[in-house]
Amino acid sequence: MGADRLVGAGLPLALAAVTALSGAGAAAASPAVSPRQPAAPPVTAETMKARAAVAAVAAERPTSICIDQEIADRLAIKRKRRKVVDRLFVKQARHELSIIGGYYVSDLFSSTYAVGASYTYHMTETTAVELGGAITHADAELVRALEGERDEVLEDDFAQVRFFESLLLWTPVYGKLRLGGDVSRFDIHLDVGAGVIDSNTSRGAAGVAGVGFKLFAGRALAFRLDARDHVYRQELLDDRFLVNDLSLTLGLSLFLPLRN
Repeated sequence: MGADRLVGAGLPLALAAVTALSGAGAAAASPAVSPRQPAAPPVTAETMKARAAVAAVAAERPTSICIDQEIADRLAIKRKRRKVVDRLFVKQARHELSIIGGYYVSDLFSSTYAVGASYTYHMTETTAVELGGAITHADAELVRALEGERDEVLEDDFAQVRFFESLLLWTPVYGKLRLGGDVSRFDIHLDVGAGVIDSNTSRGAAGVAGVGFKLFAGRALAFRLDARDHVYRQELLDDRFLVNDLSLTLGLSLFLPLRN
């Protein structure tokens, strides 16, 4: 009887132990899954189209990169063929000494030559101040007929005329010009200022305005072309006139210091 009681009491305990061991083994064999984990969304037609578009863009990227690189290489070859060299001619804080000569057209006198010189200080790359002077002469061939009509004779019909000018230069245009195989830099400047005329027929102030062109050579030389209008009062045979005398001159400039 005692043995039967022990067996009857131990059987439920053994079954409970086996159940616990089997549960622990199953837990160790498979990871825990959260009962609240959301289910994967269904794959729709819109989702498939979006995935296809992304795949197409990813496939085209290497091709576009190759095309861009090919274009860049072609442009680099073209630039190399042109042999364009960046020659920056610096004017700021430099002094310019010029000698000029050309043609002078007078309202009341005959056209004649003019020679002179100028000094220019460049405050910036686009602004400068210039002091200049020129000498010409008053050739009065055109007014000798008036002498006969009025019975008057000019004291000196080949008198010297001197000009002194103070100008402000502004350079709104600059660029590069290819001459043969070399590339040169040029600019176009506008001039405005005042001057003084010293001659037998005029001693007074004059207004000056004009335009000029400079072609730079190397680091310190430049060729210049200037056209200017001088407006002032002139007296001839006891009559006074407001005249516009034009000058067209060529010149050579030296920039100091010699290097940029």
